[in-house]
Amino acid sequence: MSAKTHISYLDTIRGLAALAVISEHYVIAYGLPCETPFCQQVLDFSPLHIWWDGSAAVSMFFVLSGLVLSLRYFRDGHHPDMAEFHLGRFLINRMFRIWLPYLLVLLISAGLFTYTFDSAIVQTSMPATAWITEMWHNYPLTPADMLRESFLLNLPSLIVLLPQAWTLSIELVLSLLLPLGLLLASRGTGWLVFFALMATSLLGVSFFLLHFLLGLTIARYYTGLTQYLASRTWHRRFVLLLGLTLYTSSTFVPFDLIGEAASWLASGLGAGLILMFVLGSAHTQTLLSQPVLRQIGKVSYSAYLSHMAILICLTPHILKLLEAVTENRLALWLGGWLLTVAFTQGVSLLFYQWVEMPSMTMGRRITNAFDATDSAKL
Repeated sequence: MSAKTHISYLDTIRGLAALAVISEHYVIAYGLPCETPFCQQVLDFSPLHIWWDGSAAVSMFFVLSGLVLSLRYFRDGHHPDMAEFHLGRFLINRMFRIWLPYLLVLLISAGLFTYTFDSAIVQTSMPATAWITEMWHNYPLTPADMLRESFLLNLPSLIVLLPQAWTLSIELVLSLLLPLGLLLASRGTGWLVFFALMATSLLGVSFFLLHFLLGLTIARYYTGLTQYLASRTWHRRFVLLLGLTLYTSSTFVPFDLIGEAASWLASGLGAGLILMFVLGSAHTQTLLSQPVLRQIGKVSYSAYLSHMAILICLTPHILKLLEAVTENRLALWLGGWLLTVAFTQGVSLLFYQWVEMPSMTMGRRITNAFDATDSAKL
């Protein structure tokens, strides 16, 4: 298995999950394209909800993160090969992969926020909800408040500039626990389970640690899982069906019935099963590796970072322009959604080239410089 091929189709899954988050925020801001209660129920309480199920997408992010970060260490069996693992290099690269792009987008968002805060709210015929109109208008921020939002490891309780950053804070913490997870995995899955239960129940670690460690466990058994599922079509389809059922369970089992934590855990388990299906299906891997989908996956982090600013600052003007063409709610809604997604993808491509890639290159150069210094001392 080549690392490049593997990363391409898993990146596509991350990109599709990011699109679901963007779509959910658009739906929260402008509602669903429905004019009847029946249409609302069909889109909101059925498997069709998957295309804008941002909560399930967050579960996918964490399971996928555990899988992708761990997989390279389980190429030869169930025990991680730690010979290639260098803690300092790993920590520096993670900081430059997640934190520096976040800081740059946060700085741009701070400028847009300053310009937007005292401006008039654009009124559209498809009215926006208070959730989106009040976000950058009703919560004044001082420079000190903005600075506090730059510390991903300790974000304030109210996140204004990039409200989606709460997941990035958890992601950064969980990824920094990877070395410990690999060491525990080398002793057995039972150690991982014990650590997860202790950390989440007694140490206050986010229960999304369970999602991350599920991804690590899938990586640990990658070889056996892929060989088993690749040769058993109906088993693989059953795994997909069960995975989709759990992944979308919040659409027909509300939070207040089973509890929010149980719903998150169900979607996390569903995400893990979906990933297992993909790992065992060569046809699905080929489909997800198509250039257009790979492009969506490649810029997914930038899309996740930038989409709220676009939704706040640009989408209302898009809808005003569309109103000059049509008054049909469905056409307005679809046009606004498509153009919001398109602009987000365009901006994300620029951010990827000008922010993400230079940031990752800088991280590699720093770690290479440290390695060269250590080699010279030897």
